Amino acid sequence: MPWTKNDYPASMKNLPVEVREKAIEIANALLDEADMDEGIAIATSISRAKDWAANRGIDIEPTSDEATTTDVKAHGEDRYVIPYDGKWAVKSESAERVEKIFDHKIEAVRYGRTAARKSNASLTIQKKSGRVQQRISYNPNRRARKMK
Repeated sequence: MPWTKNDYPASMKNLPVEVREKAIEIANALLDEADMDEGIAIATSISRAKDWAANRGIDIEPTSDEATTTDVKAHGEDRYVIPYDGKWAVKSESAERVEKIFDHKIEAVRYGRTAARKSNASLTIQKKSGRVQQRISYNPNRRARKMK
């Protein structure tokens, strides 16, 4: 089956247009002349098209406009609300010392939520026993589940 500019293998979709067109040309030639398996022809044509582009100084990496990011989250340091000497404290992920101490758990949770939300991190809230009560992620890419 010959491929065209509009109908080509999915594995070629992220190639720059000029390189993709060359890969399509090579793949069609391989299928016609060498009676090659389709999967091998696709992989070979992509490799040869990339070599062709490199020899001509064509950038094969997508430009920032073409590139899509899958995760825009710049992950900050996670926060933990923990029991601390009869009080409550908020501790950041990599810190050895607590960030701030509170008399009441609700105050520590409010502070921890704000800090975690600002840094796109998560908040883990512990019970007095030290067991995990709740984990909250503030990842902006996380979508709520659809209700049926």
